[in-house]
Amino acid sequence: MSYIFNSSPTNRITPCISNIMENVRIFDLLVVYAQSVATSASSQACENLMPFSLLGGKPHYNNAYAFFLNTCKKNNISAALTTTSDIISGGKCRSYWEYIDSGWTKTNNKCYSKLVFNKFSPVRSSQPINQLLFFSNTGVLPFNDSYLHPLFDDKLLTFTALPEFSIPTVNIAYNSKNSIIKAVKELKNLVASHPHRNDFSADFIIKDRFGAGGVDIYKIGSSYQKNIHEILQRREKTSFVIQPFVKFDKGFKFNNVMTATDIRIIFSRGKIIQQYIRMAKKGDFRCNEHQGATVKYIKIEDIPINVLTTARKIVSKLDRKNALFALDFVVSNEGNVYFLEGNINPGIYWGIDSKEDEKNTKKLINIIVKECERKIEGLKKSIDEGSNARCLHKN
Repeated sequence: MSYIFNSSPTNRITPCISNIMENVRIFDLLVVYAQSVATSASSQACENLMPFSLLGGKPHYNNAYAFFLNTCKKNNISAALTTTSDIISGGKCRSYWEYIDSGWTKTNNKCYSKLVFNKFSPVRSSQPINQLLFFSNTGVLPFNDSYLHPLFDDKLLTFTALPEFSIPTVNIAYNSKNSIIKAVKELKNLVASHPHRNDFSADFIIKDRFGAGGVDIYKIGSSYQKNIHEILQRREKTSFVIQPFVKFDKGFKFNNVMTATDIRIIFSRGKIIQQYIRMAKKGDFRCNEHQGATVKYIKIEDIPINVLTTARKIVSKLDRKNALFALDFVVSNEGNVYFLEGNINPGIYWGIDSKEDEKNTKKLINIIVKECERKIEGLKKSIDEGSNARCLHKN
């Protein structure tokens, strides 16, 4: 069996594949970001000197992914960053970014990898074609669990799979009077039959069914039909679900501070590797850092026992032993635990002014890179076993 050596100094070997031309740079790992977040290395705009631009609102991602790629290099993993706009075929992209000698460099040339750290959603309407195309080569392995990724990206699907742990959730099928009335009626029926219905106020929450970062989440009080209709009209390309509003501003206290707070627990290979809380800014209920929430890393003993019990029940039910993912929870004012959502892509960035956040994010990156190394070795082993099997068959 013939091999192509990477041009990086790591000297990992990758099997020669018939649809890869000699001018394609082969990496051990490609980080692939959604084109709405990262800039393609093929961009000729003079201001695009880094993959995450100031205009994109996430320039702090550059430091985190510089550390990510440097950590890969220290672990003898050749890695690059690219975007969904660069996808041209299975595992292959048209351009890529590298972090070399304390600076970002971009190469307008094809690249390929058998392992992909995919930072884009498989369910967004603008991305399914890219997702299907990129993984059309069955030899290309996504880092993220292929079952959990669509499950956690879709809030309705999450509720359907884990109803006993989740906040009642109903889809709003269309932006029409009848559709809104039907969805609210269905939700009220779910709340009426809920064992802890007193946890819910008379208000509703409508949110982007496939959203993240606290974007497109609205609290609806009186005149719900009119207000929901107006929101759906403004965001006509967004799919929405509706939930009852959980009263949770007094459900969890940390360091004698009581405010709307959620608890995130990150699991890898079935074990807790990190935990932190996000405390909403004053007057808000959204516990997302992008919406002004404060992040505080906590000890595992700071997490209420019923939250840990619920988390472990969910992990057991999901039964994804090799996956890395985060589970988010809130504790109602009555002390009941609700699973908010799962996240197959915990954020890899840190607050500009938070040394604690930087330190813990780097710990998470180190864990992810070690898991990438394990997957790369698994791919290499399967290739070697396949090669040996073919040799035996020929003999």
